[in-house]
Amino acid sequence: MDENNMNKNNIKSFTTGEFAKRFGIKKDTLFYYDRIGLFHPAKVGDNDYRYYTFEQLDVFWMLQSLRELNFPIKSLKNYVNDPSPQKLIDLSKEQLTQVKEEIKKLEQIQWLLSNIVDYTEEALSAPLDEFIVKTLPDETILYSNPLPLREELNTDEWFNLTDQFLKEAELKGPAYAGSIINQKDIESGIYGRVGRLFVRRNDAKSKIKPAGLYAITYHKGPFELPKELYEPFLQKIKEQGLTICGDAYEEYLLDKLAVQDTDDFMIKISIAVY
Repeated sequence: MDENNMNKNNIKSFTTGEFAKRFGIKKDTLFYYDRIGLFHPAKVGDNDYRYYTFEQLDVFWMLQSLRELNFPIKSLKNYVNDPSPQKLIDLSKEQLTQVKEEIKKLEQIQWLLSNIVDYTEEALSAPLDEFIVKTLPDETILYSNPLPLREELNTDEWFNLTDQFLKEAELKGPAYAGSIINQKDIESGIYGRVGRLFVRRNDAKSKIKPAGLYAITYHKGPFELPKELYEPFLQKIKEQGLTICGDAYEEYLLDKLAVQDTDDFMIKISIAVY
């Protein structure tokens, strides 16, 4: 019998190579599934040629989808060897749960990569140490709860609090969490006390950072020098006849992820003004 012939019942059939090609897999995968009893050909012809039918396409698609999610072969064999509508429902529900988890992981990776691109591109085109006043659109921001009031946070404390915030928000990538310095602290000359943390994130718990006029500055250098950052910035705001009317948002555009030397770090500070 020629391997490319149809079977005698005139039902559309596929050779092992044809069937494997439809799913982008190697023939060895089909041989392996047959050997372990997971998925058999519909017919084995002369000279041990294997044939698969059109009706088997959906079954194999389901098996492959589940295997890509690392679904146990033993569980799949139990279903394939004794299928039923209820077992199909249960299996599909279990698969849906895993798919949702995978989508969530991919969305987090997408969020992190998008932040990397946005922040780094902004840093590369930032006008360093210039005083900028511009109208910004509203933004969707996810805020942490208010942090314990301390005069200043050292680097380790900041990272610990950031890590806790991102875990609670089920996010990854602490390099892209920013700090908020309360307006009252700024007006009192306290620049190192972080009031809250934030990330740019459209989440059920997110809030809108209102659009409006903002004073902005970009600074290159270590992050642990708040006085040197804020005093010249606030002086320029005053010289322009402006008054701050909101908290300061600190965003860390370049850090150890992008550069080695802390002197090459870059921070962006924005404060609402009128």
